[in-house]
Amino acid sequence: MITTTTAAVLALTLSGIAQGHEPTTGKRAPEVKELVGQGSGDCPSMSLCLYENSNLNEDKAARIWVFPVTDARTDYTVRGHAAADKPSSGYMKAPNLGWAAYLFPDYTCGFEGDREAEAISFRRNEPYNSLSGHSGRAKRYGYFNKNGKWSKTKYWGITEKSLNLNDRAGCISTGSYNSTYALRPTVSGDM
Repeated sequence: MITTTTAAVLALTLSGIAQGHEPTTGKRAPEVKELVGQGSGDCPSMSLCLYENSNLNEDKAARIWVFPVTDARTDYTVRGHAAADKPSSGYMKAPNLGWAAYLFPDYTCGFEGDREAEAISFRRNEPYNSLSGHSGRAKRYGYFNKNGKWSKTKYWGITEKSLNLNDRAGCISTGSYNSTYALRPTVSGDM
């Protein structure tokens, strides 16, 4: 027989956000909160806030998903979570330089492996009223143009381009600028 307390713990565990990296035994991911609010004022300090509606929920209070920003890089995959493919705007609240937050549309954070990947990075204290049209990095397989010369063969490379991630959220990475260095791959050229 499952008690009410046990059932509640199971429900919270199963519906929670999983980290992209395997956590150390006994180490729990920081809590990810879901708030109802609007505007940058409802985003707690040292957090990446993803808003359900455009313009930071300007028209009416709606859901805000809050991802803590700490020194260590933390990857949150939102597969099966209420935030999956829902956010339309975002804001990273941090008191000074040195913090980073990235949004990936698929459920894997990072550019590793033989797969297409793309991400936008958030600048601190700057509203992203829409998650579309922001410059980001995209991993693609193809020909690249660098310094006026096209590659002779196709390969996996990184290009910088305008990305449309509105209502496309799969993995969020946060951390200090130093701990998220791998999420800023060198640009291979233009496609």
